[in-house]
Amino acid sequence: MKSTILLLLLALVFTACQEVEGIDMSQLSAEEKKAVESLLWLKDADPNKRAVQALEKGDKRLMAMASRATTLPGIEPALLSKAKSICGIRYLEGSTDTVYGQTHLKLIQHASEYAAAYNRIVIEKCMDR
Repeated sequence: MKSTILLLLLALVFTACQEVEGIDMSQLSAEEKKAVESLLWLKDADPNKRAVQALEKGDKRLMAMASRATTLPGIEPALLSKAKSICGIRYLEGSTDTVYGQTHLKLIQHASEYAAAYNRIVIEKCMDR
């Protein structure tokens, strides 16, 4: 009886370790798991709060998505070149142009939405020089 309970507890612990932030990590390849883990910080991140904090520190850099051609979500195409040179950029942690699976793709899309919200706040202050 004790050994059965112990086995059940171990199974529960193992299952819990495989699920991170509502994502079943046990179903992911090693590459996708690593890529997903690099974006998990977004789950509770507030782009509005982070933008205000950055501006309070004097950091007016825009958030870019790392890809073959750097993208600045939320920035009008006509302003891209000027915004990059005036504001500067920094890359969103965990962004990449390589997609390792559906879970990773959803997180990249969420990251792009996060960056767009962040950039819409920062661009107003940066271009307001």
